[in-house]
Amino acid sequence: MNNVHLLDLVEIVIESLRSIQACPRSISERIVHKFATMNKKPSDIRHNPYHELEAAYVAQICLTWEALNWNYKNFERKRAARKDFDCPAIIAQQFQQFQVLLQRYIENEPYEQGRRPEVYARMRLLAPKLLLVPEYRDFEDNQRDEGFGSRISADSFLVIMEDGIQTFMNFLKADKEKPYQIIKAFFGRKRRGSVDPSLVQLMKKVNVKKKTKLNDLRRAHKCIRKRKLKVVKEMEILMGLVDLKVVSRVLRISDLSEEQLHWCEEKMSKVRILEGELQRDSSPLFFPVH
Repeated sequence: MNNVHLLDLVEIVIESLRSIQACPRSISERIVHKFATMNKKPSDIRHNPYHELEAAYVAQICLTWEALNWNYKNFERKRAARKDFDCPAIIAQQFQQFQVLLQRYIENEPYEQGRRPEVYARMRLLAPKLLLVPEYRDFEDNQRDEGFGSRISADSFLVIMEDGIQTFMNFLKADKEKPYQIIKAFFGRKRRGSVDPSLVQLMKKVNVKKKTKLNDLRRAHKCIRKRKLKVVKEMEILMGLVDLKVVSRVLRISDLSEEQLHWCEEKMSKVRILEGELQRDSSPLFFPVH
């Protein structure tokens, strides 16, 4: 998997942010804007820039998680195949930078105005590498001779990646719905071209049930005495919880499509608990933007 730069998503973010900044912000201006567009045809009304911004943001977090998951599993496989396996220090530094940017965002967001996609767009302009996952790769022998030979142990790099995954989970947890958004979603009517709200609510209930089962499983594993086994299983449970957290954010999209709802269903089907054990399919499932 190549390093995720997503120039097209960045352009959408920047353009949507500019559109939002140009839109009426005061209550009175919004009322006037509402009445002015009531009798216009849908084709005459400009697309809601926030919806475009939200779509770009959600697509980015889905892709970020797939990249994190792939890197972690890929490194685990290589580490298991070789006893003397290690990691280039420069790659470890890139993953540390990924975590630092995320942590900085989490700390600064409470002081920012606007909803998560809007804040993310502004932060992304200041920190272009925000949510961009580096790719784990090793260097050839000739590159090591050119100054890339510094290495760290596989165990140390694994801890760095695990910390990054935990920080990403904290980032997702901080993306909370405002009270008015919850009320709007509850009383919202089905829009033309959108999915049936009852199906969305059903998917949300399934998501919550799976989260509850995973959290129960996590508490049960705290009693395991073998530390190594405990860490491995706890990471797998954490990654399953991230899967479900990403899905729950997708289900909050303002203009959720049938394809995206199907993606949510398929993504959740990859996280199962059978006979008290987690069975998680870590194969990539890329998010449909439309």
